[in-house]
Amino acid sequence: MNTLRIAGQAISSTNYATQRHFNFNPDKVQDAADNFLASGVTEIEIPEAVADPDNRFADTTRLDREKIEESIARLPADMRVTGTYLGSGGLGGDSAAYLAKAQQRLTDLMKYFPDLQYAMLHPPGRQKEEDPAFAGNIVKVWKELAQFAASQRDGFECCLHNHYDGACETSDQVRAFLDALADADTPSLRWGPDTGHCHGMGDDYLDVLDTYAHLIGSRFHIKARVPAFDMLHAGDAYEPERDIWGNKAEHGRGLYGGFVNVADPEITTPFKEIFAILREKATPVNGTVTGAVEIDVPRQHPRLEAMCSVLYLTTVHGLETGQNLDCETLVRRVFKVS
Repeated sequence: MNTLRIAGQAISSTNYATQRHFNFNPDKVQDAADNFLASGVTEIEIPEAVADPDNRFADTTRLDREKIEESIARLPADMRVTGTYLGSGGLGGDSAAYLAKAQQRLTDLMKYFPDLQYAMLHPPGRQKEEDPAFAGNIVKVWKELAQFAASQRDGFECCLHNHYDGACETSDQVRAFLDALADADTPSLRWGPDTGHCHGMGDDYLDVLDTYAHLIGSRFHIKARVPAFDMLHAGDAYEPERDIWGNKAEHGRGLYGGFVNVADPEITTPFKEIFAILREKATPVNGTVTGAVEIDVPRQHPRLEAMCSVLYLTTVHGLETGQNLDCETLVRRVFKVS
């Protein structure tokens, strides 16, 4: 039986109180680390944009050395950066360019973050997914990337991260990618599902998770969904009068509208069943599967969002954190009460 553990995802703090969506400058990275550490979480995943938060070198493989070094300097001593998240620019079009840039980015991030152990891989947008070879061709590129990463750092995992609004959203699309992943048979290439984005599979959610759980290694994302807030994906379940977001800084408003804190009383994400499957059927190397809590658009201070997530996941579902604080200590740390 696997142990389930909690990490943090930097987006949970970087999208709070800012006009810029997905802000990964050093102060925001520090906020994310501080907010999760207050609740005893000692690992954090940072998207690759931390390497170039102002997008100064978008057309190259260069990074903003000054900014990334400042981010590292501001991290709390007890927080480890264990993962990253790679975009899909060029994938499926100029895959050679994508591969070269992804390899360089991982090389740079491994250099700066000695505890980096995995990378989530964003699927391409909708392109030629009706082509039966489409998923397999993408996975071939990822296989080469995963083998490269494992050659640079033993045990490193690259993880397919199924996602809304792309070529790996519906149950048929996800199954096609996972079948290709199984055929690739590469230990360093795994499935890192997102419990929120898996709702894109509709009623097949738990069936797909159960069928392919053996492809899950050591990492996944923990996210929850309330359909009433999701303009783009919820169909008849969307309730305009209850839409609480309205973030004008978000292009295509509502894209992440249904994703909320896992402790929200109205969530539809079936965590009990999800965690049971992961405990029984995932195949991590060391017996521990770590889920990074991701709250795309916090409604309240991210420190409170992180605390609620940790209390819910540890108390109700038995997940662990790096420090496993008792409830009183956790609350005192979050509210900075001596």
